[in-house]
Amino acid sequence: MGNVETSIKLKTHPEVYKPAEDSFLLAENLGVSVGGVVLDMGTGTGLLALVAAEKAKHVLGVDVNLNAVELAKENACVNRIDNVRFRVSDLFSNIRGDERFDCIIFNPPYLPVEENGLLEKAWSGGCGGMQTIRRFVADAPAYLNQGGIIMLLISSVNGINNVCALLREHNLEPEIVANKKLFFEELYVLRCCFSAI
Repeated sequence: MGNVETSIKLKTHPEVYKPAEDSFLLAENLGVSVGGVVLDMGTGTGLLALVAAEKAKHVLGVDVNLNAVELAKENACVNRIDNVRFRVSDLFSNIRGDERFDCIIFNPPYLPVEENGLLEKAWSGGCGGMQTIRRFVADAPAYLNQGGIIMLLISSVNGINNVCALLREHNLEPEIVANKKLFFEELYVLRCCFSAI
């Protein structure tokens, strides 16, 4: 895949989260997990959707931020990637009940802060940084094909054991596939396999 930071051209917008270490760590570890039909939750600039599109049959990128959706469409055009589309959705709110995915990618708002504003929604994870993660994990299995995968980025501030326990409660078996230590936290990429009971 090469260096994601240089292989995809990205326009940015002041009201859209600009990819940083977390985005790039997840992008560089999508690997063989991405294939078939992919959902990029919280797409932002569209970076992860565009990386996934290299291997996927089709990618849907969604974001609660209309500016992000418009920017992601523009970035798809700039990079001449045509097997991806984007729409506004607050998590799964605008995803049809009959839509199913082989892989869902999510770099959620995981910081333990509560800040208002369109841009701030990209990192404001509420108490323990888990508010959005909990909502996502509760609903995600309903949109996965049997044997589907979730590629989820979390931080040590969320408590790795707590997140893994939450995932298992929803028939998702997590495996740490990458990690990176930063100044005040450690980032983890979890590959979560779905098995319906």
